[in-house]
Amino acid sequence: MKKLLILFTIYTFTSCGSISQNSTLKKIGVFDTRSELGIIKNKNQKILFLKMHHVGKKEFYNDVAHKIDSLQKLGYTVFYESAIDEETDSLITIKNGMKLRKLMGFFPDKYLDTTTNIIAGKIKFKGNHKLFNQPKYTQLNVSTYTSIKADVNLSELITEFEKKYSEIKLEDCDFRFRLEDKNYKCKMANKSLRKKFEKEFIQDYRNRHLAKKIIDSKKKKVLVVYGDTHYVGLYREFLLNSEL
Repeated sequence: MKKLLILFTIYTFTSCGSISQNSTLKKIGVFDTRSELGIIKNKNQKILFLKMHHVGKKEFYNDVAHKIDSLQKLGYTVFYESAIDEETDSLITIKNGMKLRKLMGFFPDKYLDTTTNIIAGKIKFKGNHKLFNQPKYTQLNVSTYTSIKADVNLSELITEFEKKYSEIKLEDCDFRFRLEDKNYKCKMANKSLRKKFEKEFIQDYRNRHLAKKIIDSKKKKVLVVYGDTHYVGLYREFLLNSEL
């Protein structure tokens, strides 16, 4: 099985039943041509947050790559988003992928299906926009020597979620479909569990983990390269915890 890369941002915006397709994509920045930098300060570190989109235009990713390259030359260390499981071929990883699919309704192997122009398995965009999936970090000039993977892997998210609430039970139907099968139509987990997973784990749990990772690193200059929905949450973590 391929490396398991969990991409969450668009799921946050498509969890509602009623959406206006292109207006929603515009709202979350899919058609942007330039990336935006946010600033977070704490007592001992200067933190820049590069607001990433996981689907976007070529010009956007060119701008991201330029900013990353320039800031690394100024001494910034990149902290990047990636929920890759270490045991990529294990049965546990596959099972956790199925549990994620049970919660989300699809397996987010890639945001954009470039054949059908469908994003996150839900939104079909219209018009002449040429969109791309987020390139690999090495293609965005992220240093393989100095950068830090700051995310939580999928297995930890699922394990902690089940500890707090209940086991995500898989049914026979779930095992009939490969993870990436676009025809998956099994019963989803109940709506209450799905909302808790999105709010408390996809967002809050990962934001807390990211904040701690930054603090523990003791790096003076930090460049966070994460989906833009995490900016407010990370800012809040530093705001609410004065010891940070």
